[in-house]
Amino acid sequence: MYRPPIEILLSLPAVFLALSFHEFAHAWTAVKLGDDTPRNHGRLTLDPLNHVDWLGLILFILIGYGWARPVQVNPSNFRNKKLGDILVSLAGPISNFLLAVAAAVIYTLLKALGPATSAMETIIDVSERVIFLNIVFGLLNLIPIAPLDGYRVIKNLLFRSNIRFFMLYERYSNYILAAFLLLGAADLIIERPAYIIFLYITDTCMDLLAILL
Repeated sequence: MYRPPIEILLSLPAVFLALSFHEFAHAWTAVKLGDDTPRNHGRLTLDPLNHVDWLGLILFILIGYGWARPVQVNPSNFRNKKLGDILVSLAGPISNFLLAVAAAVIYTLLKALGPATSAMETIIDVSERVIFLNIVFGLLNLIPIAPLDGYRVIKNLLFRSNIRFFMLYERYSNYILAAFLLLGAADLIIERPAYIIFLYITDTCMDLLAILL
């Protein structure tokens, strides 16, 4: 899928922010819960170069879906292994939704000021991409397909009673995920809800700004 160079350039800040905050949230939560593995691996940082997977980055830029290098954690270091792993898994998507809200506040303020210059228009465009892409990345990672975060949550909740199912599921999960992304299911399950959430967040920020002003 061809995308003009200017489109790719404007998308890069959103991609780097989404990936960096997502993986940092995993690392930070794990460390707070007692596992220093992410810190020892240099992942307790917002530096995107410490988190980027280059193939995942390229796909993110080209098709809107990709991945970063997974943060390695050792659930054995958590006081409650199952709960700790669930919290670490959820931290990534939650960070993306929070970043989307923060970007929406900036976007709303900039829109209120008006695109008086081309530079302002560019910043507004980038902030819009940050909002939407973080919503998409957050929703994507809640899908219960390995190795996404949603799968780790479901596995922690149901693994003991469904061991054979999960072992078989993981064997074919890469194919399932590829089919999900390439056959259009992602557009229906992620893109459309993401757009609705985008409108809700930005409209809410606009309404709040109007009340304050």
